[in-house]
Amino acid sequence: MHHRKGFERPPAWTDRFRSPTPADLRESLRAPVRPLYDILRKRLQINPNVREEIVWYGDCWHWSLEYRTVLSKEPLAVLIPAPHDLQLALPMDQEFTRSLPMQRLKRAVRDGLDLVQEPYQSRWGIWSVGAATIIDDLQDLIELKLAHLTKAAG
Repeated sequence: MHHRKGFERPPAWTDRFRSPTPADLRESLRAPVRPLYDILRKRLQINPNVREEIVWYGDCWHWSLEYRTVLSKEPLAVLIPAPHDLQLALPMDQEFTRSLPMQRLKRAVRDGLDLVQEPYQSRWGIWSVGAATIIDDLQDLIELKLAHLTKAAG
């Protein structure tokens, strides 16, 4: 008897032809980081002026959760639910980066800022979120960014 193997769908994170839900993206993550994903989403949604959208970012970040505010044309933050490495990315301008109190920031936060500083040309700070300890520090950075955007908007 001949059996045909059925079509297997790609993981939700990489299936560009099917827009996933946040729950679909959560399921693609390793079990130990799922609670971190939940915490990050909750913290990013706490501000009523920030909205969450699921956006296709191509072959690099695939489907990610984008957080936007009316204060800027670019995202406030992007939560990248890569199954192998949950990440948070923030677009950063040089003025904001220079205003940060680098000596007071923890090393893990400063490390994610390396590529947004001279001589590099990237505008994205990126952090792997493999432990809950970094979440508070990243939330502080996001709050500083929101304050910077509010001040810039006047």
